[in-house]
Amino acid sequence: MKLNRANVETKLREYLESVDSVQLVPPHKDVLTFMHYVKRRPLGSGPYPRVSFFEASNRVFSDIIILFGIRRLLANPLVGDVRLPFDEYEVALGVQAGNDLKAIAGSCRLIGEAFNVAQSYFQEKKRRTIKKLRREQEADYRLIVFNADAVKTPTYYVEISEPSMLYLPIDIWTERCKPVRIQDFS
Repeated sequence: MKLNRANVETKLREYLESVDSVQLVPPHKDVLTFMHYVKRRPLGSGPYPRVSFFEASNRVFSDIIILFGIRRLLANPLVGDVRLPFDEYEVALGVQAGNDLKAIAGSCRLIGEAFNVAQSYFQEKKRRTIKKLRREQEADYRLIVFNADAVKTPTYYVEISEPSMLYLPIDIWTERCKPVRIQDFS
């Protein structure tokens, strides 16, 4: 999916509407039965109807990190002191091979990964993601977009950002409620 200033709000709204269409089943009195339902039974609705609530939750939260992150970059292309030159980003939602994010502007190329992870797993996930991004030699910018609540001080990661490794923490609860004005930074 390609996201740009003209379509990012619409695509984000459509995605969130799809998530809201999920039909939830009330908790069952038998805890194991309910846990089995959440872990194994396909949802039948939403953006991932063929997977369980558990698996869909993981995918949806990663997708939302991507969508809110790209919306933020299109509204303001600064990550720390680095201004990105991209007007359009190609994103891969769900579980797909390759990079989650790509962008090209002239001869400049960006690759990126996005994830939503618990604090206890952040350092390991970050380490593996950096390793993956560094294998791609033909990128001027490497970007990691992640949930802000995975770290104690999200601003630290923004401050240490440089073109070779940019960090964009996203607070989905704030982003969800925030109207964004997409400006032209050309």
